[in-house]
Amino acid sequence: MSALPNWSFSSLAIYEQCPYRFKLAKIDRLPEPPRPPDNPLERGNREHKRYEDFVKGDVSALNDCEARSAQAFVPLLQHAQSLYADGLVSIEENWLFDRDWNVCDRSDVWLWSKLDMNVRDEANCTSVVVDYKTGKSLYKAIEHVQQMQLYAAATALRQEWADQIVVELWYVDEGHVKQQIFPREQALSYVGRFDARAQRIYADRLFRPNPNRVTCRYCPYSPRGTGACPVGV
Repeated sequence: MSALPNWSFSSLAIYEQCPYRFKLAKIDRLPEPPRPPDNPLERGNREHKRYEDFVKGDVSALNDCEARSAQAFVPLLQHAQSLYADGLVSIEENWLFDRDWNVCDRSDVWLWSKLDMNVRDEANCTSVVVDYKTGKSLYKAIEHVQQMQLYAAATALRQEWADQIVVELWYVDEGHVKQQIFPREQALSYVGRFDARAQRIYADRLFRPNPNRVTCRYCPYSPRGTGACPVGV
């Protein structure tokens, strides 16, 4: 068990789709094939960097933005920029927790959560978490709601002063914001659910593959990728 890696929401999702892909990526650490510049993940990384730089003060960061509805978010980003200058915003911050869900450092990390942006309003006991989403939201509603729940739980654990946690997903290609407000007690109620899901990773000894058209379509180890998975379709 101690040899297993830490987990994040994205790696938990990979495990639940196909345990064998999780093993190849996170335990065996097999390399993935290079991603072309137009790959959705590469494009998403570029967009995240642009918004990060803009909030930090680089007003030219959005000049070559690729997101189709990026301009709709400029007022929100400008407001975040002013709050960042006042020390009320953190960007791309790593929130690490140990097996008991206590805040920890990298030497004892179990859950690794990275936030695109966090706005702290301690005077009103409110914390706002923002996650940028590129691409289409279609068919991702359940996944995104669960991600919001994990963000809310992590925020409640890390920021004991936060009685209200606001989680927002900014769909920068589609031009809308999905927001959910979590009272502190509700946010903490998700800890047990995610703990049970993550424990299945650490109890697994077989990491059996789950080959099908859906799980294999974008798997980097399928026959379309490196071919490292012998049963990929």
